[in-house]
Amino acid sequence: MTTTPISLTTTPLDPSRVAVALAGELDLCTVARIETELTRLVGDAGRELMVDLTDVTFCDSSGVALFLRMHRRCAAAGVRLKLCRIQRLPARAIRALGVDRMVFCSFA
Repeated sequence: MTTTPISLTTTPLDPSRVAVALAGELDLCTVARIETELTRLVGDAGRELMVDLTDVTFCDSSGVALFLRMHRRCAAAGVRLKLCRIQRLPARAIRALGVDRMVFCSFA
């Protein structure tokens, strides 16, 4: 079995915001690897967790479900989730499943 590549880089912007850059493919094989870290970051984010998707090349329904779970976790913690710089292929799944109507999204 091959492992799909995914990476996560965290950058504190200021005391109230944390930026996270994801790179690779968000699918059933990779979501579990990054969900734990994203969940931990909700507590560190202050008021805003920005997830930069510039280098995400693919996102299936598992990735979309992750964003919805993260949205609920953030809302419960009083943190705003922002999905930023969403590229063409991931944008198709995000728009098709209506995530952009619930979560702040900016598209590339």
